Amino acid sequence: MIRALGIAVLAGALTAPALRAQEPVTPPDISQTRGELVPNVTLIDEDSTTFHFAILQGKPIIVSAIFTSCPHTCSFITSSLRDALAEIGEPGVGYEVLTISFDPADGPAQMRNYRERLELPAGWRLAVATPENLTALLDAIDFHYLSMEGGGFAHANVITILDPEMRVAGYMHGVTYNAGDLRKELERAVRGTSLVHKARPLIFVIGVLGVIVMTVVLVATGRKQRPASA
Repeated sequence: MIRALGIAVLAGALTAPALRAQEPVTPPDISQTRGELVPNVTLIDEDSTTFHFAILQGKPIIVSAIFTSCPHTCSFITSSLRDALAEIGEPGVGYEVLTISFDPADGPAQMRNYRERLELPAGWRLAVATPENLTALLDAIDFHYLSMEGGGFAHANVITILDPEMRVAGYMHGVTYNAGDLRKELERAVRGTSLVHKARPLIFVIGVLGVIVMTVVLVATGRKQRPASA
């Protein structure tokens, strides 16, 4: 009992500074970003080769923005996500996972070390990006972070769920996740895309009918306003 209490106190001591540091950072707002398309940016993987974000298209995508030297929440987020996903299936099969660093000091070597340290599965992608590509990606998912005077960053504790068309479908906030909630978010992302695909023909037909009706109204109005011939 005493040991458990000591562990809890230690965990609180470790996480409290991180939580306080992140107060100024605004978390992403799904009401503002739902349906936002993530641009097809170029990323650099842990082997120093480049790839386009669009190669992840076709499956729901989990995006986790971290920095590898984070002493607090980033490793908690990644390890909790790893454990939850282990109950769902292998990354790269029914879904994709991308962990991307926003720290300019992180490069391919740091991402390789991060994979090894947290024992991430092979299908889990880790990447860095140029400032321009990183900004485009993080802006699309509304992820914010701030450099701190003493080093490190304050950042939102969140993972982003994208649908198979690379559009923002939802967020999961916090530093721990469970498989049930995560599975629901992934399934919701897939269902949302399916509904859009099914609705597209109907939307097209409604649009065409709207144009026809508007044309008829304009023609009829024009005839009524035309002066009678002498």
